[in-house]
Amino acid sequence: MNLWRPYAKAMLTNSSLWFWSVAFMVFWLAIGAFLESGGVGPQRSEVVAYATSWYAVIVLIGLSLLAAAIAGSFAYGSASLAYAFRYSRLTPSGYLGSIVGGSAVLGLAISVVLLGATAGLFGARFSTALPPVDPLGLLGVSLVGGVFFMALSATLALVAINYLGLRSSNYVGYVPLLLSFVLGNAQVYVVLPRWFVYGSPFNDLTSLLYQGYAGTPATVQLGGSSLSLDWIPLLAGLLVWSALLATCTLFLLRRIRVRQLEEGRQV
Repeated sequence: MNLWRPYAKAMLTNSSLWFWSVAFMVFWLAIGAFLESGGVGPQRSEVVAYATSWYAVIVLIGLSLLAAAIAGSFAYGSASLAYAFRYSRLTPSGYLGSIVGGSAVLGLAISVVLLGATAGLFGARFSTALPPVDPLGLLGVSLVGGVFFMALSATLALVAINYLGLRSSNYVGYVPLLLSFVLGNAQVYVVLPRWFVYGSPFNDLTSLLYQGYAGTPATVQLGGSSLSLDWIPLLAGLLVWSALLATCTLFLLRRIRVRQLEEGRQV
């Protein structure tokens, strides 16, 4: 049973998701372009690096808000899924494949809209064209990013549903947002070791988005010199994390428990 089209359609028409993942992120891009850019030099390399850093971190946070929406859908649909797996042709692997496809499309849509907003806002601010150097690479990374955040949010939501109770699912959905905000900004403002960046899927995604837009690798500081990050281990790390989390999601889906929505009430 293929559900990826109706799943993607339901998410793409979710006004709350579009407000927080796109409109609110465009608001922050405008702040970065017009209010926080006073110290950026006139050289094109500085402008590109500044705009690209904003784009990479904002897309990361926007995708994490997609993860919160996905986690909420599991909380509301746990009982329906448990009965569907038992009494219909829907299987856990088929459902996982559907949400993987739908989340990839959503990640791509969010990234493309924010890409256009970045090029438009920062281009207007600095009076120069700022097209991405590798748009196809950005599209591929965005697809993988959508899958990663789907798998992460689904794993957290299903752990809450199966073992912690539905009330805790109201909180775990925002763990990806917290991690994205902290780790994405840390890569910009803090000197992170290269091994940490390679091992963190959040920083892998940020670095790949940076390279796809700017055309130059993201760097880390070592002593007084800068070291470029190789895109191959960055992509490999993101893919491995996505695969591991998707496997965890499938394991937990096969053991999903029936939870009533009343369990999620806080009072």
